[in-house]
Amino acid sequence: MTTTESRSRGRNLRRDALGVGAGTAIGVSSTAPAYSLAVSVGLLAAYTGAAAPIVLAVSAVPVVLVALCFRELNRAEPDCGTTFPWTEKAFGLGVGRMVGWTTVMACVLVMSNLAQVASVYTYALLGLDGAENSRLAQAALGTVFILVMALLAYRGVRVAAGTQLLLLSIELVALLWFVVGAFREAGSLSIPAFSDTGQGAWAAGVLVAVFLYWGWDSSFSVNEESRNPRSTPAIAALVSNAVLVVLYVVVAWAAVAYAGTGQLAGIADDDFLAVLGEDLLGTAGGKLLIAAVLVSALASTQTTILPTARTMLSMARRDAFPGRFARISKRYHTPSVSTWVFATASVLIYVTLVLTSDAVLADSVAAVSILVSLYYVATALAVPFYFKGQVAGRVVQRLVVPALAVASFLTVLVLAVADVGTGPLVVVGVTMVVGAAVMFSMKPPAEGEGRR
Repeated sequence: MTTTESRSRGRNLRRDALGVGAGTAIGVSSTAPAYSLAVSVGLLAAYTGAAAPIVLAVSAVPVVLVALCFRELNRAEPDCGTTFPWTEKAFGLGVGRMVGWTTVMACVLVMSNLAQVASVYTYALLGLDGAENSRLAQAALGTVFILVMALLAYRGVRVAAGTQLLLLSIELVALLWFVVGAFREAGSLSIPAFSDTGQGAWAAGVLVAVFLYWGWDSSFSVNEESRNPRSTPAIAALVSNAVLVVLYVVVAWAAVAYAGTGQLAGIADDDFLAVLGEDLLGTAGGKLLIAAVLVSALASTQTTILPTARTMLSMARRDAFPGRFARISKRYHTPSVSTWVFATASVLIYVTLVLTSDAVLADSVAAVSILVSLYYVATALAVPFYFKGQVAGRVVQRLVVPALAVASFLTVLVLAVADVGTGPLVVVGVTMVVGAAVMFSMKPPAEGEGRR
């Protein structure tokens, strides 16, 4: 290990920088709520009919179970790498490396989707139809967005948190405007009878709903920069999930009450906010809803960079990544090499995908669901092994909750594999094979060298 790397490992992320509010904003923004709702409510209505709001509420249960597993592990070891160090201690370096790689690749893949959405919606908002349909224009603007969001993340976690609070506020105002307008036009808070079950594809509906919540774990990724790092991230993550449940259920309820499940199902492959927004709220309201989806994608782009750079930093500190990834900016107290390497990799993959075919991009997004399930299962399963011999007095937290979380997400994983086509499975397979090759080609650290 070089002298430079040794010095950089000695630097710390900025301590005591974030409270519960900032952590919650990061957790909520990471899910891209406006965008997630825009592209999934119609699909949920097609699958489950009038029960779409209930499905959204029920689907939060396995997510909360996993969040409780994160809380238990974070209480013992508040490391910004979260899933990686916890599974490493529970199962060994080899498994920890693969789980860390899976987390990183899930985030790399979703960055392409977010950048694509941000670029397309920017052109739509500005009325630039030619650019909106140009792959080259999409690639150019998406690249700019990734680099700008990376710069904001690099400039400091407080700058990042402030940006998230601003962008999230715009999202919430737009969604609240839609909810009020939808219920006013509907004339009541009622929704169609639950006998309207859509296609009856409840399993597919639950699968869609569960992954609307992905992103709350970003609250834990900034644990080393939080006040009271053993408790604040858990509070922020649980508050994030509570906010998301209420937001998702109310928006879906308003949409079903206003448009009915038939109309929503008819636009299942489109953005229902864009389709219904202008008729409901007028031109200004429609533009605001488009802006909300754009802002949602931008916010999530930044909050995807934050946790992934910290995962790579943590892996480097424990010799699962090259030592240079552990470097921390002396000025900004943020991961330097990890942030920019991740941003660069995201740009390269995004440009490649957007210039090739929509099918490749869609397959990469579907693959994220499987990758997320894998690392959630690994994290929940790690709890009893991490606390082996230390279960007395905390049986519920260290045995019962993890068992329920593992069972829930294994079920989701099976449904995902059965539901998707071969494309996403190929993406997952390639990701895991490449990860295995990269991880296990690295030499194990010498005895006592560089280990925390």
